Amino acid sequence: MPMISSSGAVRDISSMVRKLKPGYEIEMKTFKKDRGIEIVKMDDGTLSINEFGFRTAEYHISADDFDRLFKDIYQREFPRSHEIRYSIRRKR
Repeated sequence: MPMISSSGAVRDISSMVRKLKPGYEIEMKTFKKDRGIEIVKMDDGTLSINEFGFRTAEYHISADDFDRLFKDIYQREFPRSHEIRYSIRRKR
């Protein structure tokens, strides 16, 4: 899994989500892989966000509402991380 710097991760992942094809997902995890976020783009263009770690939750939102919600989730799940592991793959 490639790693990205935490300082630009919100911007980089937001850009990746806009380019993501339906049926694909972006998975982000901490270095220890014990917390993370999965973002899945559905066929109708909406996003499904699965948060696991400090809080376990699932959100279904439109692409327009993504940036605000993602920033809140990111700060909650990766408060002290310097680098984030991520992968882009077809949803299983």
